[in-house]
Amino acid sequence: MRRAGSASTMSGVTSTAPIEPRRVVIVGGGVAGLEAALALDHLAETQVSVTVIAPERVFTPRALDLARPSAGLQAAELDLGRFMAEHGGRFRRTAVLGVDAERRTLSCTTGPDEPYDTLVVAVGASARPAYEHALTFGADFPACDELLAELAHRGPLSVAFVVPKACTWPVPLYELALMTAGEARLPNSGELRVHLVTPERRALELFGARASAAVAELLRAARVGLHCGIDADVHPGGRVGIGPEETLTVDRVVALAHLVGPSLAGLPADAHGFIPVDEYGRVTGVDAVYAAGDVTNHPIKHGGLASQQADAVAAHIASRAGAPVEAVPYTPVLRGQLLTELRATRPALWHPPAMVSGRYLAPYLDAHGLVALPPRQSAQGDGIDVRLPLSWFAQSVERRALLRDLPAAGA
Repeated sequence: MRRAGSASTMSGVTSTAPIEPRRVVIVGGGVAGLEAALALDHLAETQVSVTVIAPERVFTPRALDLARPSAGLQAAELDLGRFMAEHGGRFRRTAVLGVDAERRTLSCTTGPDEPYDTLVVAVGASARPAYEHALTFGADFPACDELLAELAHRGPLSVAFVVPKACTWPVPLYELALMTAGEARLPNSGELRVHLVTPERRALELFGARASAAVAELLRAARVGLHCGIDADVHPGGRVGIGPEETLTVDRVVALAHLVGPSLAGLPADAHGFIPVDEYGRVTGVDAVYAAGDVTNHPIKHGGLASQQADAVAAHIASRAGAPVEAVPYTPVLRGQLLTELRATRPALWHPPAMVSGRYLAPYLDAHGLVALPPRQSAQGDGIDVRLPLSWFAQSVERRALLRDLPAAGA
């Protein structure tokens, strides 16, 4: 990525003519986009030149902010201009309005159209409230910050945490419920009444029976009421319907957001705005365009999986550009550790934190002091190692039915 090669070999004939690097444009300055940029720098340094386009000047792992004061996580902003300059690339600050695949150009909100030889779309997904009468975790960070502050300064407070139907990564809400229950030990917080309502048949069922039982025990020990198998209704006044004739009435309701794709002009999209891709991240029916991360139509939206997909995209691009790299299909595998002993200095359930996962991105952020990750804990008495292939999940008839129930993009 930093320089063009000066020689190439084909059929035993060596040329000393300079090679013009292939122009790769990455749209998006989040986890998938930065992972792809670092992977291309590692795999195809001399074969490609990379431009990252994003409307934000900096990258901040914002999803960690809520846990940082208690967990000891420290994060700083990553300046995207300096990041790309460090890796021999270019950063352009603007938003992309659409793709002209025939001309291989991007229309932008400011400045001229951006040409590309290969395009990687990694703009992520947008969070929308799942319920009108609830705080939305993942969309309204200030309101959730205010909730935690309120817990420490007023009298008895009851909270219901609601996982909406078709949510595929509910871990953050479990962590927030446990963190909130932990506030009950603060002198001024009074007696908290905390509930977690989920359509899952059991707690975090995605991870299997053993992990689910461990999480259920954590919730019980923290005095969090667990209500499973419930597609909840949320009504004004803190009323949460959890059955035909049963309602929880609480002071606050917090729910995870629904995610929708961007429906980017010029590219195909499903009913919810997500971009369909193949096993290498190639966008269906469009030449020289890839997508990675939450913007794609893969059902689980998770930083570690977004990074795996970005690595597969980068390897395929590098191979096509002539780098000595084998293109390997994206086979999503959820790897990590479900932590079963929560502490004041580590209230997380999942390690590593999803937002900073990645073969290249996580070590980079850690090495540059931008995110200080807690050390990986031993599984002996402390956690359950998880290595979960997810191909079955994406093909599940039941899951596809749940996804159809999501509100369509633009609705």
